Amino acid sequence: MAMIRDDLREGYLKNINIKKGTLNLIYSWLFLAILSLVLAGLFAFLIALARTPVIKDFLPGKDYFYTALVIHVDLAFVIWFLAFMGVLWTVSSTIILRADINSKTPGWLGFFASATGTLFLIIPAISGQSKPLLSNYVPVLTHPFFYAGLILFASGILITIINTFLTVRNAIKIKSFPRPFPLISYGMVLAGITVFIAFLCFLLAYIFLNRSPLINPLEGAFFERLFWGGGHILQFSNTIGMVTAWIFLAYLILGTALPVSDRIAKFFFGIFILFVIPAPVLFFTNDITDQVYKEGFTALMQFGFGLSTGLYAMAILFIIWRVGSKNDSAFKIRILPWDEPGFSSLVFSIILFGLGGGLGLMIRGSNVKVPSHYHGVIGGITIAFMGLTYYILPLLKKKIYSLKMARVQPYLYGIGQTMFVLGMFWAGTYGMSRKTFGQAEVLRSYTEYVSMTIMGLGGFIAVLGGGMYVINILLSLLSPSRKGDGFIY
Repeated sequence: MAMIRDDLREGYLKNINIKKGTLNLIYSWLFLAILSLVLAGLFAFLIALARTPVIKDFLPGKDYFYTALVIHVDLAFVIWFLAFMGVLWTVSSTIILRADINSKTPGWLGFFASATGTLFLIIPAISGQSKPLLSNYVPVLTHPFFYAGLILFASGILITIINTFLTVRNAIKIKSFPRPFPLISYGMVLAGITVFIAFLCFLLAYIFLNRSPLINPLEGAFFERLFWGGGHILQFSNTIGMVTAWIFLAYLILGTALPVSDRIAKFFFGIFILFVIPAPVLFFTNDITDQVYKEGFTALMQFGFGLSTGLYAMAILFIIWRVGSKNDSAFKIRILPWDEPGFSSLVFSIILFGLGGGLGLMIRGSNVKVPSHYHGVIGGITIAFMGLTYYILPLLKKKIYSLKMARVQPYLYGIGQTMFVLGMFWAGTYGMSRKTFGQAEVLRSYTEYVSMTIMGLGGFIAVLGGGMYVINILLSLLSPSRKGDGFIY
């Protein structure tokens, strides 16, 4: 099956006049997102070297393992997600709405602030002159450059969101798009609101922590509380971005909209927001040093994620079933477009996110069941963004460097990540501790060896898939631009 068939260029993606400045901004955000994964892979390699005899003695810092781990996590799970959201905010507010960007100046200012912030984050990791603190959601290096990098990156994202809102307002004012308001754009507007609320939570946490004499600002407990609330809310925005990618991919690959009315589909998005809006209130109703504060945000995530995401997943699966049953009384899996990277990415995204969510309901205590849960969820978001990337490239007049790699990559990442998550969860049933590495990790039984082996093999396969994606997209972005219709391969 040819990727992006001609008959799928209908609707929002037909005869769109895209200005060069908009394409350049989309390109830049996508390049930053891919670069963050390249650097995350580099620091993952340094993590391995930091546990290698002799070689580890030449690395900067007393225990470089944790320094490299902090930057790897921030690049792979914070910078990557939000940078790709920068792509989606720009696409959804301009191309989907057939509108010009509100202002190029804040558009580029937001990008350059985030790109500079990413560079600042890396500087202390290269020098090794910092103390790593493994706080949840945003692990930290205690260095002024790192703090400046976080502030710069967040400022760039905030500027981008505001510019997106203004672009959407202008599009609504001049009625630049066919009614009703596109679901993809609607989802990304809500994602922007969610990120704004997450940043507000970070600010409130900082204010309340500075009022508390119980927590030292230089200790891990400070950053754990600082990023706990906003970190939970950021996961809502990542999930909304993933669902938006699902809807986009279903339309592009299967050529159909959701099997529910536009109002109902938007109502599903609204359910997410119902659990996001109360978040700032928790800072005024609970002591930030109290366990109840942490449990409040955990409850928002537990009750706010499943319903909407599950409804969208069922709607997408119904579309897949309908396409598989087309012109035939029985569902035939073989007629589905399995050679389309967007389709395989969509399927694995639903599987991984559902798996991660389901395993999260079975967590008891603190062991590797916890990271198995969030690696499933994170893997689902990641592969959805990966799959959509292949369909952003033609917008940029870029040809995929290798179609063979594009078709194989989602299977490697999806299968590998599934093995990684299941192996880790299995190990957790035997009480394997989390955040335990190297010699501190003791395997006491044959089943623990088997489960951790499955995890390790799955991780290796997933890394191969991730590396294949990065190489393919990076080479595609660096290739000469093509003339003509951006949606024809």
